[in-house]
Amino acid sequence: MIKRVLKRLIRGGVSRVREWLQEESVEQTAASENKPRYEWLNDQYLNVAQQIRGKPHYAWGVVQAAGLAQVLGLHHISVIEFGVAGGNGLVALQDIAARAETLFEIKIDVYGFDTGVGLPKPTDYRDMPHFFAEGFYTMDSAKLHSRLHKGTLRLGEIKNTISEFIDSKPAPVGFISFDLDFYSSTKDAFALFEAKQDLFLPRIYCYFDDILGFSYSEFTGELLAISEFNAGHAMRKISKIQGLAHFLPPGPPRMWAEQFYLAHIFDHESYGRYDGLNPARNLDLSVNSVRPTQEKKWFTEQISNESTVKR
Repeated sequence: MIKRVLKRLIRGGVSRVREWLQEESVEQTAASENKPRYEWLNDQYLNVAQQIRGKPHYAWGVVQAAGLAQVLGLHHISVIEFGVAGGNGLVALQDIAARAETLFEIKIDVYGFDTGVGLPKPTDYRDMPHFFAEGFYTMDSAKLHSRLHKGTLRLGEIKNTISEFIDSKPAPVGFISFDLDFYSSTKDAFALFEAKQDLFLPRIYCYFDDILGFSYSEFTGELLAISEFNAGHAMRKISKIQGLAHFLPPGPPRMWAEQFYLAHIFDHESYGRYDGLNPARNLDLSVNSVRPTQEKKWFTEQISNESTVKR
């Protein structure tokens, strides 16, 4: 009895020391770069996005997931594309994951889910049959398989393939692209978020393709599926990342910034672990140290331009 208690105490102590070392490493990395960790992650995102043309939102989501895994001391994660269609997205995702593996020294498994024969028949108005029709987005699976060197394709109805995926006990999921179009299919995919906590990172970066413009609404499609999931789960929620566009690197407007959510697994044992995104710092009252570097630069340029015009 005493030996078992001592072993548990020792394991707990070792675990906590490991957490302290990981947190210190995160802060040291940010300090060495002289910038907040989210800005450092932006640098890694640009690195990946410039190397892998196309799907910059996939690059951002994968980099954020890999960054969180790195902080938590994980060396293996999974990323998913729900709704593969022709396969361009899955090919890009596997290439992005391969690049991120090198940057973060972490293994990233890639999965794509699709019927393989296009969209099924819409169930009712919630699947937006006025916008999506049966048979849309077919796939040449043989051609796609020939392009996959890293991605794993799971074909079939999502309600069946998702349960099989959960049973296979994959590495923790950190990024998901939802492009299933239908309310019903998206709702089926959300069964993933009801699995045991070791199947995820404590926060999963989620991109939703079909929520902006046209006739999308909170009463149909992916937005309705999100709303119903949140209403039915107390400790797991899917929440929009507020103001993401303001935290991305300078550049042209990015519509995809409005399409990113976080799946919060509040009952995850690592949910409360420090992730380094908010750097530890003391604010000196005598120094204007509040504004982020990019904002300071913007204000300096504006003042300089105004002075030039007045002269």
